[in-house]
Amino acid sequence: MLGEVIRVLIAADEPGRKHYPTTLFAGSEAELGRCTARSTIYTANMAAGFMVHQFARWLRGQPIDADATLNLLAAELVVNR
Repeated sequence: MLGEVIRVLIAADEPGRKHYPTTLFAGSEAELGRCTARSTIYTANMAAGFMVHQFARWLRGQPIDADATLNLLAAELVVNR
């Protein structure tokens, strides 16, 4: 958890399971920087809320968002179904 960008990936079906491995990257490609406990907890709580929301949609048989990215600094939400 670095910064204020959240990405939630859902692998609830075969296409989602095939897409997930394509999103992984090497540790050397990760963004470097410092994160404070305050910003980490805040962003992690928001990520948890997004995941619970997608799980609830899946339980209800509603369409889920397979890949969602929320950039809090830019106030930008990108959803790929």
